[in-house]
Amino acid sequence: MAPINVATAARNIIVSGGARGIGRALSRMFLEGGHKVYIFDIDDEELQHTTKVHLKKYYDEGKLNSAICDLRDVKDIRAKVVEAAKFFDNNVDVLINNGGIASPQWKDGKTMEDPDTFEEWQAYIDTNLTGPFAMSQACIPFMKSRQSDSGLGAHKIYGSGPCIIHIGSFRAHQSDPNQEGYASSKAGQLGLMHSMAISLSPLGIRVNLIAPGRIKVAHESKEGKFLDKGTDWEGQISEKDVDDHPTNRAGRPKDIADAALYLIDAGFVTGQDITVDGGALRKKNARPRHYYQRHIGSHSLLEPLNVSGKAEKSEEGGSEHHLHADTSQKNMSASIEILTTPTADTAGTTIILRTPSKNYVFGSQAEGTQRALVQQGTRLLKAQDFFLTGKVEWYNTGGFVGLMLTLADASTSSFDTSMETVLKAREKGRKVEDPPRPRFNIYGPPNLKHMLGTCRRFIFRKGIPIYATEYKEEPSQKGADGTIEPSWQDSSIQVWALAVSPHHQQQDPGAEAKLEARRQIFDQTLNAFEDHQASEDETLQAREERYDRIRSATLKHMFDSDWSFDTLVERHISKVHMPAALFVRDPDSHGYKPYLGPKPGGSEPLPDITVFTRTPWPGANIIALPPTRPAPECISYIVRSLPVRGKFDVVRAKELGVKPGPDFSKLTSGQSVQNKDGVWVTPDQVLGPDKPGQGIAILDVPSVDYLEAIVHREELISPQVMSGIQAIIWVLGPGVHGHPILTEFMSTLGNVQHVISSKDVAPNRVTFDSVAGQTTRLGQIDPSRYATPVYDMDTIPQQSILALGTKEAISLQQGAVIADRGMSFTLMPSFSTKAETKSSLFDPDKVRRETDAEVLRLANAARQAIQDDRPKLQAWKQLLARPDTEVITLGTGSALPSKYRNVSATLVRVPGIGNYLMDCGENTLGQLSRLFPPEELATIIKDLRVIWISHLHADHHLGTAGVIRAWYQLVHESIPDTHTLEASSLVSQSAGSRLAVISHSGMLQWLYEYSSIEDFGYSRILPLEISINESGRSSALNILNSFNVQGSDDTFVPRKHYEQLFGFADIQSARVAHCHGAMAVSITFPRSSSDPANVKPLKVSYSGDCRPSYHFGKIGKDSTVLIHEATFDDELQGDAKAKKHSTTSEALGVAAHMDAKAVVLTHFSQRYQKIPVLQTVTDGETEDPLLDPEMVAEDPKEEQDMDIDPAEDNADNMDVHTTTKAAPTSTTAAPKIPTLQHQPSSTAHEHERVIKIRNPDMKVAIAFDYMRVKIGEIAELEKFNDALNELLVKDKDEDAGAVEGEGGVVNANGKKTSGDEAGGERKKKQKQKEREKGGEDGAGKKGKSKRNN
Repeated sequence: MAPINVATAARNIIVSGGARGIGRALSRMFLEGGHKVYIFDIDDEELQHTTKVHLKKYYDEGKLNSAICDLRDVKDIRAKVVEAAKFFDNNVDVLINNGGIASPQWKDGKTMEDPDTFEEWQAYIDTNLTGPFAMSQACIPFMKSRQSDSGLGAHKIYGSGPCIIHIGSFRAHQSDPNQEGYASSKAGQLGLMHSMAISLSPLGIRVNLIAPGRIKVAHESKEGKFLDKGTDWEGQISEKDVDDHPTNRAGRPKDIADAALYLIDAGFVTGQDITVDGGALRKKNARPRHYYQRHIGSHSLLEPLNVSGKAEKSEEGGSEHHLHADTSQKNMSASIEILTTPTADTAGTTIILRTPSKNYVFGSQAEGTQRALVQQGTRLLKAQDFFLTGKVEWYNTGGFVGLMLTLADASTSSFDTSMETVLKAREKGRKVEDPPRPRFNIYGPPNLKHMLGTCRRFIFRKGIPIYATEYKEEPSQKGADGTIEPSWQDSSIQVWALAVSPHHQQQDPGAEAKLEARRQIFDQTLNAFEDHQASEDETLQAREERYDRIRSATLKHMFDSDWSFDTLVERHISKVHMPAALFVRDPDSHGYKPYLGPKPGGSEPLPDITVFTRTPWPGANIIALPPTRPAPECISYIVRSLPVRGKFDVVRAKELGVKPGPDFSKLTSGQSVQNKDGVWVTPDQVLGPDKPGQGIAILDVPSVDYLEAIVHREELISPQVMSGIQAIIWVLGPGVHGHPILTEFMSTLGNVQHVISSKDVAPNRVTFDSVAGQTTRLGQIDPSRYATPVYDMDTIPQQSILALGTKEAISLQQGAVIADRGMSFTLMPSFSTKAETKSSLFDPDKVRRETDAEVLRLANAARQAIQDDRPKLQAWKQLLARPDTEVITLGTGSALPSKYRNVSATLVRVPGIGNYLMDCGENTLGQLSRLFPPEELATIIKDLRVIWISHLHADHHLGTAGVIRAWYQLVHESIPDTHTLEASSLVSQSAGSRLAVISHSGMLQWLYEYSSIEDFGYSRILPLEISINESGRSSALNILNSFNVQGSDDTFVPRKHYEQLFGFADIQSARVAHCHGAMAVSITFPRSSSDPANVKPLKVSYSGDCRPSYHFGKIGKDSTVLIHEATFDDELQGDAKAKKHSTTSEALGVAAHMDAKAVVLTHFSQRYQKIPVLQTVTDGETEDPLLDPEMVAEDPKEEQDMDIDPAEDNADNMDVHTTTKAAPTSTTAAPKIPTLQHQPSSTAHEHERVIKIRNPDMKVAIAFDYMRVKIGEIAELEKFNDALNELLVKDKDEDAGAVEGEGGVVNANGKKTSGDEAGGERKKKQKQKEREKGGEDGAGKKGKSKRNN
């Protein structure tokens, strides 16, 4: 290859299909050669990884960019080429047409005789032939010589001129059966290249083609980052590769890059095709056809033999072929990646083990884990086995419930998509098996099932079985030969579970007696499982086994139930348990209609009739779980890949008379065969020694109490178990690192790589880089409300609310390394540590430097406008009581955590009174930790007086236990209260001694049940059930802490004690339309001496999730500030109604009804919500129709009248109430729901929504995570609209980051997202287009295999 003078000949190169495989290798090598590159691909995930991770250095230097591009969409191609040309200053030097469908055969084993192949034929032609033509055509204007009109050509600019290179295939010269579509499209590329070379010669553009053969590209992908860069190419080479190629090897991606670089610089070469196949084509042509039929049957010589049912990617471009798992080091490749390490908002260490067929997740599932996976871009659709380390305590398992919900929904979506494909194939007469149904297996400490079972009231999924295995502290299980048997294994790995407890434990006889009494009560009155009742002679062990079956059955009801929402059961009305929806037959329609007569429990006598009722969903029938107590066991694991069979000795096999072909394959897979003389040949005669498996140990030591027990586990000193264990990842609690026992044990394993994951050795780095960058930019715009999240790269050990002050760091033991996010290890085929894969550190200064100058100019103008308008702003502030009250939006997202928005939580700080948490979604404590330094955070938590949970959807409350636990540790030093909780004694207790949790009874029962697993502070809280303000009755608070057992009757909390106990003067709740038990709340505080006399006391109203509620508007009358959900933009009102959420204007309508002075909008389904710009109506104008609560409000009926249409099927809100129109009594028909009327405005920005209102004093704030705003300053926020809108334009809107199934974005925490949530509609349309393409290049995971992804 001619040398390139980079200084004078740096090229601008477009590479289609450049996200993975050959395209990625080409892009990298071009960049390494000093060129600039623009990549096109349709696989967004691979494209983002290649551009911003694999080639990050060049992306940061401005030498690389990329875009999604559909090769079957000519308009898209032309638009994207224009974008690329702008990146190159409108000068494109080289086009590499690499993208295309790479799978040679028709799908599903079809032949040319099958008429269904026509659609695939069209896909081949469109993608492999029309796509390169359209791409070339679009690039020509940016490639032709500036002197082309005079015929001088581009060689006058530099020696070789611009060029186009098509990446074709050797199959254009010789094909195998059933490759008509692929071979024809590639042959067509040859003709296209020849013609283009002539046609474009006057423009100085050369055109050539490279035809690759078998190129090993498995390492050129996102998963390939866990292999040893290019060196792992050798691990992919098989004996067959040596036999098939005169070069004695298969191809490297570099071989194609070398050819491309030659053609780029070869100014005298055009119209040529270069076959790069190691001579395989010539070798194939030298043999008669019967040779292949005899020796390899129907298999292509250039592909691996099909000797088992395990699929792998083909080397040429990714098509599926088959290879036995134990015969290929490539197929047995295994790698480890550390996904999370302990920080302020990811408390645990999570690890993923990847193999070609499956992924396995080990470690903690703490709060924030799911969001960390989104941040890392880690997909878990290949994971179905989860191995939980540590103990079942909330700090370790708090994120598991949300993750399981997300994965269940993602798997369901993927399965449904696969079934659609299967059913379509069957309609066409093909025999296709059902895809495997999704399932999850979880393994961990005792109480794992119980922990999940406590969530039965807010988890319901169908067809997703979850099987849980709990490991107790038991002696190692040994085989007959004395070897320690693994606890679990499959076809890829073996796992040894190590359950240990502290050596010195004290039993509490009193606690044991109480537990036994609870067991007796459960078996006598609470056990709802008829098949699992106690027998008369039941032993203690048999009882525990029965309890375990009950918990397993509970999980089945939660995740794998066959219950149907529409199932109605006929029974006599006297046998119905209320509340329930009752129906009778409608003689006119022969359907059902609500029963409106006397009901059980009422004052009127019951008629002698039968009625129809719904069967309760399964969780409702399980009154209680078998009693348990905190389990001391802590779980660690040793995990090792299975051995790989030794290398097959071809020469020896031939010497023994074995025929090449299928018999070779059988021997390789471990089967004996007969040679031509009938003599049996065994595998050990032709296979070399097995390559032992490689593995790691993951040892979780939460405190020094567990150290002695773990280091004395027999497995850790067994040569049989520890053989091949190359590394130990130590997950250490505070104070464990540096302990003499640990140090001594580590020194005895000097040949093992020790990796330490602990807050004692690593700083508090930023975990969620995306939102940190967003908040930093927002801080440049509005520094009074936003600041870079709190992090500390200097202090070790990390400071926390429980470990304030500076402590001396203990030096790492020699040879040990610190675990970090993104660090990886290759296990197979050979072990290596890859510290270079660690995620880069967050750099706020870089973020600030990259903020657009126009954004900063507008921000400065906004701050000046605030100063200029100070008198008016001050006058508005005087309308508010306690204007220094601060609203802190901790989580502003809908349904599930994303890169930019966490799930629901809002902190209200009332100076001089205390702090109030409105909903508490997963990782609320972590969000607080990023807003406040440890010392200030400790004060924040100590001053917490009330947690309000609006409803039982998991995204609103899964952070509650973690926050209570932190409060309990700070205020009470984790010392439980043993006294009976009675309302009359509360006023005698010191202020702040109890944290009130006010909510629905279901939420309070969850806290009660979970407290049997962990002492997280339940004995110190004040669990309060609030009654609904309705029928002329005000809300009341009652203690609710005795479930299914006799408790105190002293539960009513008088209103006169509210101020002393809670800081507020009154609290009122309204039932709202969203799900069963959903409530909105209005809290009124005592008047402050500094408030103006004409201003009403501070009143804070909070909606939770709901449709707009007229009754909520009534109880919230004269609110100072309303915090209301605005899940959908106004254009999506239909989605809002269907999902029982509110739009922006509907939320503002509730505020107008309340006459609220300030509104904070939150709970958004998208990263960027349109900013409402409020304009006061003038003469002749009307308010936005969606602002009229009487027109749009939907209030649920009272509990006793909650009749539900039996035909209704709302799986998102299982227990929804019937909704009615607004509350005012009227004999007229309910008004029609209005449609949105866009208000014209010559100044409206595309990210703004102009809304006409009557109240000029109402001000609104759009919330982002980490916003801190005093309510008296909310009026200032509108000044920043221009700057914020400019930021939204400049800042690319990345995906909201849901864990994604094949069918689009799915939910995480108990609700399914709308198709429009998180950009879901766009994704679904893209997926649909991809399916319609029949598998074009980059057409998603379900299409044909691709060279470029």
